[in-house]
Amino acid sequence: MPALHLVSASPNGSAALQSCLRCAADDDAVLLIGNGVYGAVAGPFLRSTRRVGVTRWFALEADVAARGIRGGIAESVTLVDDAAFVDLVTTHQPIVSWS
Repeated sequence: MPALHLVSASPNGSAALQSCLRCAADDDAVLLIGNGVYGAVAGPFLRSTRRVGVTRWFALEADVAARGIRGGIAESVTLVDDAAFVDLVTTHQPIVSWS
């Protein structure tokens, strides 16, 4: 079963996203939550993920909306609500938290 990586720290003040990307396998999923959603902004997202095999990217929609960045999210990042967050947690093992 693929892992789910939860990244909750902003890439501007933390190495959490880069550490996650070094450890994530190709079939794993990455869910950006809290300030981690800043990692989904299109320009920086494309630069930081271009050589990474992870293809399933998600961001918590409420956190994106709260930070006013909805229009700048990369196209390859799927916005999810709380119910989809729960679905991701129940269909992945292990759950790895990066902050």
